[in-house]
This record gives sequence, C-alpha cells and structure tokens, in this order.
Amino acid sequence: MRVFNVSQKNDEYQKTLAELNISKEPLLSVEEFYQQIHKIFNDCIDFTYRKVVLFNGKIIYLYYLQALINEELLQEGVVKPLIKLHDEAQIKEFQQHIYSIQNEELTKWPEIIYSLFSGGVICHNGGEYPIDVSLTGQDKRAISDPTTEYQVFGPKVGFIEDITTNIGIMRKLIKDPRLKAKSFEVGTVTHTKTSLMYLDDLVDHEYLQYLEQKINDIDLEYLLNIGELNKNIIDAPFSVFPQVLLTERPDKAAYAMTEGKILILMEGSTFCSILPVGLLDFYITSGDYSFSSFWNLSFIRLIRYASMILSTALPALYVALIAFHPELIPTTLILTIIESRMNIPFPAVAEALIMMFALDVLVEASIRLPSFVGQTIGIVGGLVIGTAAVEAGVISSLMVIIIAFTAIASFTAPAWELVSALRVIRYGLLVISAMYGLYGFVLGFCLIFIHICNIETIPRVYIEPFSKAKKEQLKKSLRKKLNF
Repeated sequence: MRVFNVSQKNDEYQKTLAELNISKEPLLSVEEFYQQIHKIFNDCIDFTYRKVVLFNGKIIYLYYLQALINEELLQEGVVKPLIKLHDEAQIKEFQQHIYSIQNEELTKWPEIIYSLFSGGVICHNGGEYPIDVSLTGQDKRAISDPTTEYQVFGPKVGFIEDITTNIGIMRKLIKDPRLKAKSFEVGTVTHTKTSLMYLDDLVDHEYLQYLEQKINDIDLEYLLNIGELNKNIIDAPFSVFPQVLLTERPDKAAYAMTEGKILILMEGSTFCSILPVGLLDFYITSGDYSFSSFWNLSFIRLIRYASMILSTALPALYVALIAFHPELIPTTLILTIIESRMNIPFPAVAEALIMMFALDVLVEASIRLPSFVGQTIGIVGGLVIGTAAVEAGVISSLMVIIIAFTAIASFTAPAWELVSALRVIRYGLLVISAMYGLYGFVLGFCLIFIHICNIETIPRVYIEPFSKAKKEQLKKSLRKKLNF
C-alpha cells in the first residue's frame, strides 16, 4: 500500500480549500463531491472524470489528471471490472475487483489532491469515502550516458529526472537492506519529492538527523532546482567554495555512500547531491577506482591538484612579477617578456583582465549555444582572442599563452561548480597582486587558506584530512583517497 505522507506543507492545500469555501473533509454525496472537486480543479483542462454505471443503476465516478495516469490501465484494470459486477455483494467488495494493490480510502481533501497529482485515480461511490487507485503513467526519459561527467572507465549510466527510477538505480548498485531511503516534500506550492539515501551502518547518524532537520526547516514555495535545495542546507552559504558535490553518475554516488556520505535525490533533477564533502572530494572521480596501478592514479591526482593551484595563481603571479618584481625573473626570460610586451598599450594587469574576461564570455557563450554552434563560436573566439589580438598589438603573445594554459588547467577539475569558484578566486587574486605585488599575492593565498580552514560542514571540516593532526587518521584517509 502506498503510504501517504501528510506533511505540514499540506496546510497550503487547506488554505486553498478555505478560500474556495470547501469543507475540510470531502462530502460523501456523489453530487456534492462532484461539485466540490470541480470547484478545486476549475480551469484545469487536464482534469477529467468518467462515470461508470453499474448493473443496479448506481454510478461510480472516476476522477483523474489525464497526463499523469495510464488511461489504458484505467480502462482494463478499473472500468471493465466495475462494469462486470452483477450483484450487491460484489459491489460492496468492488475495491478488491480493482486491478491494483495500491488503493486506500481517503478521508481528507489534501490527501485527495495529493493523490491526483501523484498519478492516482479517485474512485467515488456515493455514501462512502473515495478510494485512491495508483495508476501512474507519467512518461519518463530512458536511462542514458551522463552528459557532463565523461570518463574512460565506468558504467555509461546517468541519473534521470524521475526520482523513483534513480532510487532503483542505486538499489541495483547496492543490494543491501542497510541502504536506506527517506522521503521528504519541499515547497509549499511545488511539493517537490526529495529523498535521502545512505548506508545505515556507515553514516554518521548525528549528521543525518542534522540534515533531516535542515530539510524539514526549509521554507520555500517553489523548489524546481536541486541547487536551491543545497543553498538552504549548507553551513557557509556566503562562501565561494562549493560545499555540496553534485554528480549525475550513480557509480560515483555509490562510492560516496560507502564512505559514509549521504545522497540527496530530487524529483526533476538529473543530479544528486553528496554531503558532507571536503575540498579534495571535488577532485575524485568514480573512474579513478578503475586504475589498478597506484602510480598511475597518483600521477593523475597530482596533475589535478597542481592544475588547481596553477589555474588559480598563474595570472596573478605573472602580473606581480612583471609589475613589481622583474628582478626575480631570469635575465633571458625577462628579455623575452619585454620583447613580447613591446608596443602593448596596456599594463600587464589590464591585459590579464581583458583576456580572462574574454575567455569567460567565450565559455559562457559556448555552454548556452547548441553544440554545433558552440564549436563554431569556440573556433572563432579562439582565433579572435589569440591570433587577432596579438597581431593587432593589443595583447602580448605570452599573456595569451598564460591565459590559455590557465583555462585548460582549470577544466581538469571534475566538478563544474569548483571550476566556477576558482574562476572567481582568480579575479580576486589578480586584483590584489596588481595592487601589492608578491606581498599581495601571498596575502591573497593566506586569506584563501584561512577561509577554507574555517568552512565547516558538520561533522567534518572542509580541508579534511589535513586539518587533523592524528597521524593514523591521515594515513587512513589518504589510502582511501588514493585507492591503495
């Protein structure tokens, strides 16, 4: 039997009923129930009903939303069995004649409304409470490859917009009753289904309760994107660093649960959120576990971590050295730089800002456009930004190399939200380095480290395992991260 979760959010239904001057409980008379339910769903063209006349002349009404149910199943599993009833005993037991094991008596209007929006058919026989028959027939997309997290190894399966299917995918990966799934509703208007999934013996139950309380306390009218949900549960909402790891790969989500993490799935989202996470978690992919060689995996991880630093610091370091400390650059290299910058009308910091801004505009345009147009924009943009800008004497060739390498290095981060965060930090570090040289560069990095050291996602800190001095714990964490 389907369990109806009457949440406090359904108070909104009660408000609507009060505005329409409708009783809290449905009236049992066929005519009065008909009038009230049509009053609630007035101007809803997808709301419809069918009348089934029994052999004794009694009429049973079937109410439903056309787009949400399987009408063929309604005809074969409900209408035809009702028509075949031929005596009073069978009429009294008509619930058992309905082809469904998921039917229940509804005594309140919020339950009826919720049932209709959940793909249920309301069967009303005069003088009795209506019955909910679940005949969900919503179309859903077939399972396909993840589109934002390509990798060489691993399954070619991604989450889809249907939360029930996504929970089923996780069940197929972890066939154990200790894999738990709790259901919530968020949004007083949208009533969006969300679910927490975790492994019962590995999860931190204190954190689980904390997260459940956070979700229950969310006061939103509309929840249409999982990012809106994440903003309401993170502990440092004003930080530029992401504190929730989004993934559309079920295998990555399954690995996260084996580390005691919790998944948040949401109806309508092809991504799930993973909590709690630290900074290093954003540089781990499920494909990493496919490497059999410790050295290969370590090398790839080192490239990603080095790219994180270079993509954040390289433009700022270049500007600081050129503008304030050219004596620190080897003579041969500084002569090359001077030759490259000869006749350039802008200072180095202006060059860097122009190129970084142009690159970010190009990236945003490429993302928003269809793939075939996006490739064209990329080629044209690259030629304009690179060759044309250098030939026009606006930008030095060395600056083009630095910004291009910075952009490539930033995209080694597997998480797009972290790439965006590093992009913002890059601008800030460049500005402070342009003002104070290497002193500003070091000051900027110190501020970043102080900030990430203060980000705390209960029950762990953001820079774990490096934040704790316990030697054995550090070793254990590194072994798990490096998969050896």
